[in-house]
Amino acid sequence: ETHYAYVAIEQCHGGRLSALAEPDAAMYWRSLGANNDQFLLYAFPASNSDDGDAVAELRSRAVRIADLHLGIARTPNDLDYPRWVPVPIVDDQFCVHTAATWDDCLRAVAGFMGQGSLVQGSEGEGRRAGPLWRVHVFAAITGAPEAVGPATVVVLQISHALGDGRRVSDLARRLLSDEKSEHRDRDASMLPSATGVGIVADIAAAMVGVATVLPRLAAATVVGLLAWRSEQPPAGLPVIEATPLNLPADGAVELRTITVSRDGLRRYGPSVTVSVMAVLAHVLAGVGGATSEGQVVAEVTLARPPTVRRRNNFHTVAVDLHAEAEVADRAGLIGDQIERAQRRDGTTARRLERKAAGLVPAVLDSLAVRLGRRAPLPTHVAGATVVSSVNRGPADLMLGGRRVLFTAGFPALSPVHGLTHGVHGIGDRITVSIAATGHAAAVVDDYARAVAAALRR
Repeated sequence: ETHYAYVAIEQCHGGRLSALAEPDAAMYWRSLGANNDQFLLYAFPASNSDDGDAVAELRSRAVRIADLHLGIARTPNDLDYPRWVPVPIVDDQFCVHTAATWDDCLRAVAGFMGQGSLVQGSEGEGRRAGPLWRVHVFAAITGAPEAVGPATVVVLQISHALGDGRRVSDLARRLLSDEKSEHRDRDASMLPSATGVGIVADIAAAMVGVATVLPRLAAATVVGLLAWRSEQPPAGLPVIEATPLNLPADGAVELRTITVSRDGLRRYGPSVTVSVMAVLAHVLAGVGGATSEGQVVAEVTLARPPTVRRRNNFHTVAVDLHAEAEVADRAGLIGDQIERAQRRDGTTARRLERKAAGLVPAVLDSLAVRLGRRAPLPTHVAGATVVSSVNRGPADLMLGGRRVLFTAGFPALSPVHGLTHGVHGIGDRITVSIAATGHAAAVVDDYARAVAAALRR
């Protein structure tokens, strides 16, 4: 099974160790203390074959995808960045679940989100490399959106260290495609060598990390000063007072989805993301998402142009949804903010800031992540909720000879975000996915109905 991965590894990487890029390592370290795994859901009409046929089909595709053979080896005491290492694909990564209805399926996925991350579950203290993904299969589900009969639902649970929303959506596309030829990752330099495993490799990586602490600090300082002198753009995100949606959230996770046509959203704004945000603005104010002054602000993830080494390559911006404006005007105001944020992110100063961050020694980066987990909850936040949007391409994915109906995704909840939104499109269907806990979970049904009514108006 590991033949495809090892061939790609030895041909593309020449036997060298491959360390995670700084943003990917940060995602990995965060996953040791919280579940930031991604959950990509795809629904298909149920076929006449049994569950074992679906699993066999998925497994036969998985062995041809080099990224799905990757694990992560943590350097002792985080003296250097973690390394990519090869791991085998095992039976436990394909899980068939019993669920009768669509609501049962969503409850099961919500339960996965409330558990530990794959890294926590497979690595204990994070030293031993284990699988970074798992497939959940729900067969013969009734009541699934867009389905005229029973549906088969496939959920890819995958570590955020393996990639951002775009990259893991590309992985899911390969996993759910009938393409039989071996795929070579477009970012082949990320593949590790089989020699990068074991005690000797741990010691070597630690020694390299110790030796490079001072040079990396010096380089990061120089580049940081260049960034400061270049433009001095506003640092960080604007902040608002915490809303009821940002209060500490305990209790179960609740998930809801709304699927609509792509064409139906075009009357609201120039893009799917802007259209959905324009619709959410007024509804969020009704469930505690507004400040005392009536301002509704969302944190929105925006993709950056692909780079060679970074698998997580996006930034987050705070966007005022202008709940006081008419929908048509609101869409223009939201779009303008996003455009300005993208231009700002492409400036020389911002590029140098990212380069400086990538030069920080691993031990300090890891410490910052741990301290962040222990920090008191803030009284001010960048947004009342989170919106993440990915176009997952044409609706040509297949399972059991059946074409995909729709796709959904659920951005992770956090101690300061009790409500998140995923906006995912495939073909002409767009699904708005809602994940809620705490205060937001108590009102999620009313909220989902209001969002659905506004999207379909």
